[in-house]
Formats: sequence, C-alpha cells, structure tokens
Amino acid sequence: MEQNFETVDTVQGRLEVLNKSLISEENSVQCYETLLEKTPSDSEQNIGRRRIYEELHQEEKKHVATIQALLDYWESKLDELKAS
Repeated sequence: MEQNFETVDTVQGRLEVLNKSLISEENSVQCYETLLEKTPSDSEQNIGRRRIYEELHQEEKKHVATIQALLDYWESKLDELKAS
C-alpha cells in the first residue's frame, strides 16, 4: 500500500483512534478540574499544587482542541472518500 494513500477504512481507523484519544484528554481535563476544586489554598505547598494543576489543565484543553481539529479534518476526508 502506498504510504500516503487513504481509503475509507484507513480513515475510519484514524477516526477510531482520535475518538479514543479525545475521550482520554477530556477525562484528563476533568481530572485536573477536580483536583483544583479539592485543593485548598491554605498553604504554600497547596498553592504550588494548584498552580501546576491549572497549568496541566490548560495544556490538556489544548490537546482536546488539537484532537477535535484532527477529527474534523479526517471526518471531512471520510465524507470526500465516500462521495467519490
């Protein structure tokens, strides 16, 4: 099979992985939100914990956006392949 050649099946394979990845990243976003909610700002250590949880939370949100963009791209490619 040619390296850059895509079929309906190869694109569906990509979409399956991306959907699973999206769920995983969304779960990570929720995890860091929960950790932030449950960590008080009552000590220097907890302030440090909260800061890193927020940074990780923001990073995971970027991952969600990237994966969603990839999903949109490959879903449109799948539609093109099915139409041809």
